[in-house]
Amino acid sequence: MEPTIFHLIGSPGVGKYTIGKALAEATGARLVDNPAIANVIFNLLDQDGFKPRPEGVWSYGRAAGRTVLAAMMQLTPPHLSFIFTNYIRGGDASEYALFLENVALAEARDSRFVPVLLTCETPELMNRIGTESRRERMKLLDPVEGARLNDLPAFETDHPNFLRLDVTRLTPEASVRAIVEWADSLPA
Repeated sequence: MEPTIFHLIGSPGVGKYTIGKALAEATGARLVDNPAIANVIFNLLDQDGFKPRPEGVWSYGRAAGRTVLAAMMQLTPPHLSFIFTNYIRGGDASEYALFLENVALAEARDSRFVPVLLTCETPELMNRIGTESRRERMKLLDPVEGARLNDLPAFETDHPNFLRLDVTRLTPEASVRAIVEWADSLPA
């Protein structure tokens, strides 16, 4: 596989981490899961997966994320591939800037960029969101808030490599096959 940066985008509970892990196993790409970065900050807080995070906490998470991007630019060999995971609200300019940072990272590394919007029907997402593995990773556990976020306008981009994938009824392995097939179909 040519050097690739996959960007898995979707609502909390959609399966970004699960699919990202399976994609990493299938491709050899390194998983850079957003909660793994943000949890450095979240671990300092009194969080239970239900109460809202304090105002301003995301600016610290974004700063940690920028440090990761800088380290990738300075320290990682160009042949490596990466998988990012994020929830980006549709129409939110500050969050879209995060997407653009990943586009720029791929360009600077001379890597193919493959953004993937993972979607899931709200009733199924509500079933997924309260798992123990999500609790252990300090993720959102409230199914009502998960449903609200899932029903907001979805992320959109006109990037030519953009894939929208409904994972409501797909296994992680089937999702990975669809993502890899899409990436392989793109021009080099």
